[in-house]
Amino acid sequence: MPPEKLNLLLLQIPTLALAICGFLLVWVSLATPAWQVTYAREIQQWVQSGLWMNCQTRPAGMYTCTYTFSSYDYDFMSAELVNQRTPPFYLWQRVLLHIYLGAQLTVLLAFISFCVSNSHSTSRKCSTVLFSALLGIATLICAGCLLVFSAFAHMVKYRFYTVSVSGIYDKHHGYSFYLNLVGTIFYFLAFVLSLLYVFKALRGDRYGYAGSSLHTITGYRETGSVSSHFSTTSPSWPHHFRAMTTV
Repeated sequence: MPPEKLNLLLLQIPTLALAICGFLLVWVSLATPAWQVTYAREIQQWVQSGLWMNCQTRPAGMYTCTYTFSSYDYDFMSAELVNQRTPPFYLWQRVLLHIYLGAQLTVLLAFISFCVSNSHSTSRKCSTVLFSALLGIATLICAGCLLVFSAFAHMVKYRFYTVSVSGIYDKHHGYSFYLNLVGTIFYFLAFVLSLLYVFKALRGDRYGYAGSSLHTITGYRETGSVSSHFSTTSPSWPHHFRAMTTV
């Protein structure tokens, strides 16, 4: 294998591996409820608040969850309607969930572009650039969602879990948030490696084309010199033919 192709392969493999790991981690973070976590000592239970699912551990060890995908699934969109053991759902959580799903769809399209770039040589350049661009868009979306979630999670309205007048507990980031953070970092690293891959691939195509043109020109020169050599050293058979005709 030529060194240029080996270098591109060494960039391509970790790029795809990081993108797949980030893709799976983001899915796991979205599927779990531990974005905000607190322990309510007054009722002796852990409370987990996610983007679409809230869960509580009962004192007897029971694990109960409620979920919502729209305002019609579970009518707990305001804190006034919520039981003390059920954390409320808010509109911004559902909006962030939909944006995250759009980012995951973008990464899925990036994987399709990656497969096309390795199977069709005619569209390899465009597919490679598209893979890098889609991966960069997904990275920006996930990073922006993390910042928005952190901003909302630190607001007084969404930061505390209230059980009673004296039982107010501070919620902190759970493992789902940090899984999403690690997945976003993997997306960013994959995006950086994909940019290096695109740069080296485009540069290799440019210099490869120039090298092939130079080789062709050199071949033409060598062919021309050989032809001239044969023309100067070959016997002048037309002159001999004229002499024989005259005789």
